[in-house]
Amino acid sequence: MLRRVAAAGSSRAVLSRYQLGICRLPRTALSRQTSGAERSRSLSSVYSSRTLSTTAVCRNSSDSERKKMGTSAQFLGMPLVNTLETARSPYLRAHANNPVAWQQWTPATLARAVAENKPIFLSIGYHTCHWCHVMNREAFSSEKIAAKLNEYFIPIKLDREERPDLDAIYMLYLQAMSGGRGGWPLNVFLAPGSLEPIYGGTYWPGPWDEVSAKTGRTTKPPGPEFLEVLERIHELWAEDEAKCRFAGTDIVRQLRDWTAARSKGDSTTELHAGVLFDAYEYFTERFDEVNGGFGEAPKFPQPTMMSLLIKMHPHMRVKEKIDMGDDRNAADMAIYTLKKIAGGGIKDQVGHGFSRYSVTADWQLPHFEKMLYDQSLLLTAYLDAWLYDKKKNQFALDCVRDIAEYLVSGSLRNEAGGYYSAEDADSVAPDNTLMKREGAFYVWSYDEFFKVLGRIPGDIAAAYWGVSEYGNVDSQYDLHGELEGLNVLSVTMDVPELSGVFGMTEEKVREVIEDCKKKLRAYREEQRRAPEVDVKIVACWNGLAMGALARAGAAVMEIDQVSRTKWLESAKKTARFLKEKMFDAESGRLWRVFCDGERGSTLGMCEDYAYVISGLLDLYEATFDVSYLRWARELQETQNALFWDSEDNGFFSALAEDEGARELILRMKSGADTVEPSSNAVSVANLMRLAAVFGEDEYEQMALRTLDAYAKEIVAQPQSYCGMLGSVVAGSEGLRTVVIVGQTREEMKETVEKMRSVLAANTIVVGLRKEFGEGAEEEEARRAQEWLVAEGDEIYAGLLSRSGSRNGTTSYICQERRCSAPIEDSEELVRALSDEVGSSRESDV
Repeated sequence: MLRRVAAAGSSRAVLSRYQLGICRLPRTALSRQTSGAERSRSLSSVYSSRTLSTTAVCRNSSDSERKKMGTSAQFLGMPLVNTLETARSPYLRAHANNPVAWQQWTPATLARAVAENKPIFLSIGYHTCHWCHVMNREAFSSEKIAAKLNEYFIPIKLDREERPDLDAIYMLYLQAMSGGRGGWPLNVFLAPGSLEPIYGGTYWPGPWDEVSAKTGRTTKPPGPEFLEVLERIHELWAEDEAKCRFAGTDIVRQLRDWTAARSKGDSTTELHAGVLFDAYEYFTERFDEVNGGFGEAPKFPQPTMMSLLIKMHPHMRVKEKIDMGDDRNAADMAIYTLKKIAGGGIKDQVGHGFSRYSVTADWQLPHFEKMLYDQSLLLTAYLDAWLYDKKKNQFALDCVRDIAEYLVSGSLRNEAGGYYSAEDADSVAPDNTLMKREGAFYVWSYDEFFKVLGRIPGDIAAAYWGVSEYGNVDSQYDLHGELEGLNVLSVTMDVPELSGVFGMTEEKVREVIEDCKKKLRAYREEQRRAPEVDVKIVACWNGLAMGALARAGAAVMEIDQVSRTKWLESAKKTARFLKEKMFDAESGRLWRVFCDGERGSTLGMCEDYAYVISGLLDLYEATFDVSYLRWARELQETQNALFWDSEDNGFFSALAEDEGARELILRMKSGADTVEPSSNAVSVANLMRLAAVFGEDEYEQMALRTLDAYAKEIVAQPQSYCGMLGSVVAGSEGLRTVVIVGQTREEMKETVEKMRSVLAANTIVVGLRKEFGEGAEEEEARRAQEWLVAEGDEIYAGLLSRSGSRNGTTSYICQERRCSAPIEDSEELVRALSDEVGSSRESDV
């Protein structure tokens, strides 16, 4: 989604600066040898301060390449027609009626571009992206635009959620060329054959005379129209094709060198837990003490960062090796931010779930799409906040319930299992059913708000949510005037203040607010058309949701058995769906997407394996069902075989060319976090957890070598590697394994409940039973445990033997294959896990 404040700014800025010339990266920026500190600078800082040269030297497609790809005779008489009606992706199908002759990314399409020697216009987006919808309406529905695209280019539409490997490559290019800015739709022109980028941008407006006539807008955005861009690129290609190709090759070479340098191990860089302090200092300096969050608008929730800050105190307390002063301040910053987010417009105040990000610094004005990965990661962050201090952070438990309810019962839930990828930002406007507007389902006019609620309850609710007669959206953030006179609900006055203003008890005010929520939600569901849902089921995001629900279900075991059962059953159902529908048992491989009753054509990426494995490990810890642990290990073996970089360590994001990857000009690795934790960060944590459970030295060494590969980057900018920092501590100190040994599941229940009530960083839990009942299910559980004892860490057999004569449940805290003395009291286990250095009573097993 393109940021609303700078909606077209990134593209127009590039066009203005370079006058649509063909640009390349400065040769010295990436190719020369530099110190670790210099190389650690962000891509934007490397390029934004330089003037990019318009001269370069690169190769052209060879004659042999052209013969291999095809000749123009093959396509003679074959008109270029729109082929998207056959696509499985809802995003692609939404463009099936465009006059643009959209093609899908296939070998045949790429061959046609070579045969006709036409540049490819590649437009990448996703179904719930607001600015993708805008460009579709303004540009891709225009006959003028279609005529140019169809004559001069081979236009290809691509769903970034189906092919994140291609999206990552061309987004890296765009960010390098535009000083770090990017967004969707991502539009790039590619040289046929080499697929190297010639030029790129994000949103470009359609012909202004058409746009103005359709929308009534009178102020033309600055910068060129899309039609001008197309004409200029065509001219440049026709006048000097070689120059265009040369520039693309040079840029790709430099990007390849830069990406390789970022994940190449450096034996001189010492990586230790002290980087947490560096990250803490960074966040402290940039913390917004008024609104929460870090830095300026636009603001993303950054749940991976929030979870790290909340756990930073447990990390430090366990180690006792780093003095951060009052390190609880790290958690305080995160919890304050999460509370502000919960009260902002980014939270659906009437329904459930959270939007993707906020345009404003105070979290009041969101982009309204709801992404599955955001819900999953925020569920984890709010759960961490609640576990950190249950008494003070009751709001966090409310958010846990809200998000979990949205996942298990809301619009993203697939009844057959699994979760859809996202809910759209745009929906049919209540006052004009022929058009869609962003946020139409969520915003309220003053009159409509009071019509639903009545005067007195409406006054209280209007004060609570900041509803104004003239709307509460600043026009500077509403570029298309879609929110004029409308209100986005966000908490602007808290309950105690409302109590004083309206002369009511706080309890009565809460009752009024809850009643108003119910009335607004009912009216919204009855009178408005809900946003569309992107019904793709994406493996990696389902892994996130599965793990988050498993953790949440286990955590509320002691206080809410109904929710526990509901959430865990949803997570289990997702695991079954993934295994039955998106996994090939014969090859051991995952598929990335399932849609319309079929799995897609894209094999699983590294992130699919990493997130699904993580979710399975969470599900095992929540249920002690060894089948999840066994499948996680199998998937890890497959991931290692397909994606491991045996030369420089770490995991590649995409498959190698001989393993199914298609037409990748770069094979990249994901190290730094984006809005999601990087695949390497999750993989390191998975390897460490599996190493702890199975005693696998090879897994531990792979995890440590991956951390070493990113050591210089982590030390230089730890704030970009929040997903890895917990593993840095685990790598230096070892992971703790809590082994709970009990007679039966029921007997272990109290100890397990207490264990789940603790926010224990870098800790994995293993459950072992001494007795099994009759029946097929119990026999299967017995055999599964026998497998775990045989395949797992050698300590399990010893602990079972030692606990055999003991009554009740016995727990052990193990680290580096040394275990504590037996702990028979659940409260003592909680105290031991919260102790400064863990349990100090060690005994050999």
